[in-house]
Amino acid sequence: MVPSHAAAPVCALVLLCIIAFMLGTGRRGLVNLAGAWRHAYDERRATARDLAARLSSSAEERSIAVRMATLNERTRIARDIHDNVGHLLTRAIMQTEASKVVAQARGETDAAQALNDINITLQEAMSMMRRSVHDLADDGTDFATMIEDATQCPSTLKVQVTNGIANAPAPVARCCCALIREALANTVHHSHASHAEVTLRDFPAFWQIVVQDDGGNDSGMPGERRSYEHKRGMGLADIEDRVHALNGTCAFGSHGSGWRVFASIPKAGFALPSASRA
Repeated sequence: MVPSHAAAPVCALVLLCIIAFMLGTGRRGLVNLAGAWRHAYDERRATARDLAARLSSSAEERSIAVRMATLNERTRIARDIHDNVGHLLTRAIMQTEASKVVAQARGETDAAQALNDINITLQEAMSMMRRSVHDLADDGTDFATMIEDATQCPSTLKVQVTNGIANAPAPVARCCCALIREALANTVHHSHASHAEVTLRDFPAFWQIVVQDDGGNDSGMPGERRSYEHKRGMGLADIEDRVHALNGTCAFGSHGSGWRVFASIPKAGFALPSASRA
């Protein structure tokens, strides 16, 4: 039996032990609660970033879809004008030529001269119509403006553009813009790059497009960049299809300190756009 004079210290010691145990348990619970809160906060931030990336990608896809629909409609209008109005003008030119020959054979000098003037006017109308059709098919936008629009990146990624191509045919211009948009979108969504360089070169026999970022390579980012080519989806496949449709070559992969998309499009078979012809 504990003496009465020692009971108070023992009780105090037991009480302190109980309080210390309760404090320790409470502290451990608070630590666990704080950890759970930080984990939930991190998950919420990751979800918000993923949602923002999805919304940005969706907006880019809608913008590209609208632009492609506009270009397709312009091409259809240009084709209709060329096929219908061009056919009628060609027939009128042939008719005036035949009538002029008949008038000359009959000795009707004034009529032959009038028909010749009409023929010249019709040929001028045909030339103007062809220029308008080419401008409509070429989207009526200069190449530099199209590239500037394509390199506008809705993120903190800094894009440096070196454009050595003054002008290009409409199919080549659209291919370059699609390649640049997709390459920069992949850089934003699949790497930690802070800087990207877009370089366009005009060689005598071909056009060259290069998009290089500083987002790390396989050795610098083993988990992310090594699996990048497996999760790239339809974007780079679409670039390949576009470039190959123009008889060009396309390659992409780790290069230097980051990732590079490279394309080369031959000039053979393409006529210069109207701006260059002038």
